[in-house]
Amino acid sequence: MPTATEGTRTARRPAGTGPRRTVTAHGAWFLVLPALIPVLVLSVGPLLYGVPFLQEPRVLVANATWLRRSGVRIPTPGHPWSWTEFRRITERLSGGGRYGVARPLKEPVSATLNLSLSAGGRMFHQGADGKVTVRFEAGDEVVPRTIHDQAGIDRSASPTTLGSGGSDTLPGFFGGRYAMVPLGFSYRQQIVQQAPEGFDWQVLPAPAGADGLAQGVSPQTLSVAEDSPHKKEAVAFVDFLLRPKNMVRLALGDWMLPTGTRALADPALHTAKDDWATGTALAAHLRPAPAQSVRGYAEWKDKVATPAFQEYYSGAIGLGELRERLEKDGNLVLARYQR
Repeated sequence: MPTATEGTRTARRPAGTGPRRTVTAHGAWFLVLPALIPVLVLSVGPLLYGVPFLQEPRVLVANATWLRRSGVRIPTPGHPWSWTEFRRITERLSGGGRYGVARPLKEPVSATLNLSLSAGGRMFHQGADGKVTVRFEAGDEVVPRTIHDQAGIDRSASPTTLGSGGSDTLPGFFGGRYAMVPLGFSYRQQIVQQAPEGFDWQVLPAPAGADGLAQGVSPQTLSVAEDSPHKKEAVAFVDFLLRPKNMVRLALGDWMLPTGTRALADPALHTAKDDWATGTALAAHLRPAPAQSVRGYAEWKDKVATPAFQEYYSGAIGLGELRERLEKDGNLVLARYQR
């Protein structure tokens, strides 16, 4: 039986493997290795080649009744809130033990970095020598500062949810404690299944910054095991699985977005029901997650960035110390991987 595995790492080409060619298959971009047939994914040594097939933007899931009664402007992908407007609106929605937003930031790093692309944040900068360094610049400050100020200054974000996962915030969301929760697009399935009868909710785009609605994603990928005796058959199966109609079925089943452009054009993904159309409108703004190709990222995230962001969001440290730890401590970590 062909062996295909699912992962979440993007393709990289090891040095010395010859030129890389890309082709458009069913509207999605894939790598082609010369020795095998066109749509190919293959692990080679320590590196992994993968075909992306599903992706998930971060969105705001809102209590539609609450927002409608408040009279605030409802954002759309064509006219989203700015980060400044978002902060102002969450403050307006708060009071009396209720909050404009709940921030489930149990894993704060990827959410912060990915959303920071909208404000022009980059964080990781590659020099002419190929080495990557961390620089926490003006564009990188926008999203963390908004989150910090909502929780610590405006009191418009519940401080108790900062260490929570997305599912942990849903009971409070359904109970009218939070007007909005930033979540992955696929959380809609859980909301449909668990929301009390009559609860009116809607999906809103994440706020936009200097670079519009851009945000980073780490798509799900399919790969063929290097030691598989049936590589060609496995690749043929992947090719079949990722035909536009099949990719749409996979996306609908997982409540996510396909990566293929032809699949994204399918009418089933442009319906008002469950706000599919809102999420699909964001697909053109999705970018590779900033950290996907950074060597040493996992250690930087676990040992430096996660505790630094958690302490900043809780108010234990200020923006200056956050910057110093991300850059000074972070670059010491990355340097060990780039000798």
